[in-house]
Amino acid sequence: MTGAHAAVWQYLAILAAVVAVLTALCLGANVLIDPLWYFRGNRITGVNYAFNERVAKLNQLLPRLAEYDCVMFGSSTTTLVPLPHIAGRRCFNLGFSGGLVTEFLVYAKYLRARGFEPKVLIVGVDGFDFEGPALKLNAPGFVKTGDDPPPVWKSYLSVDAFMFSLRTVLGHFPNRRLYDRDFRCHIIARRTPYQAPATLEPQAQPPEIHPERADLYAELRRVFPEARALAFVAPNAAWSIAQYKIDGLLDAYLEGLRRTAASFDTFLDFSIPSEITVSTTNTYDGVHFDDKVNDHIAAALVSGDATPGIDWKRESTPAIKAAYEERIDRHVTKLLAAQR
Repeated sequence: MTGAHAAVWQYLAILAAVVAVLTALCLGANVLIDPLWYFRGNRITGVNYAFNERVAKLNQLLPRLAEYDCVMFGSSTTTLVPLPHIAGRRCFNLGFSGGLVTEFLVYAKYLRARGFEPKVLIVGVDGFDFEGPALKLNAPGFVKTGDDPPPVWKSYLSVDAFMFSLRTVLGHFPNRRLYDRDFRCHIIARRTPYQAPATLEPQAQPPEIHPERADLYAELRRVFPEARALAFVAPNAAWSIAQYKIDGLLDAYLEGLRRTAASFDTFLDFSIPSEITVSTTNTYDGVHFDDKVNDHIAAALVSGDATPGIDWKRESTPAIKAAYEERIDRHVTKLLAAQR
């Protein structure tokens, strides 16, 4: 072997060693931080951020699917609700950031195809599901095709996962939510309090409201016909609900909730203005609320007591509309007028 050949082989050996070390470091860091929750999450600090909940939630659920007989579907507002203590049931929170009912349908059918037949179905309903253009579908490819999630080695030998781990260590969260060691989600409070608007005016181009999208929730419920079906409407800032009224959209919004309620055994509405949703100290954006609020929602799902929300299964639609009108006036209109 000539000197030139020896130098080439030496270079290749060094390169291979460097690649092996970097690969091992990447894999090791990702396994320790575990941003996609293949194991037990971040073993160093116990904090994980919501980088890719659509995958991370299934990484936690699928290996233990037979252990659960209750499932929660919903968006980021649902991720914050702790698992309700329903006697004899073990629930899994399958909420994820920006989740839409179109996605919940795909996930529900995916689980059903794997033999999952929960005894209790819980669904978080958000007003944005009724707003704007056609709902998109952002489910991972393996969910759409019915396949298994990517194996851990494939995910954790990726630059994307390494960047998730690096951002976790540096505290660079993608949104103001975090998961603790018990896989419970919490909000990350702002340094400066959330501010309510000083005034409310009609929007130049308010969103269209589509009450007929309640049919998607009905379809979701039919995926698990044997389950007891509970649903709740997530809290929303009182002035956001008042904006519906100002824009002439309140009736359409309530019609969407009325149609959705028909598909569930329990339907608790926490979006009606209340002392919860008029506060600026229990939320960072008027949509995502602190542990105390979400503990209350979890307890309400068990007890059936919607206070200070409203129960669509126990009140008539005219009574609910009247309650919305009165609370908008009391919690928003009069309050804003008094501040002028």
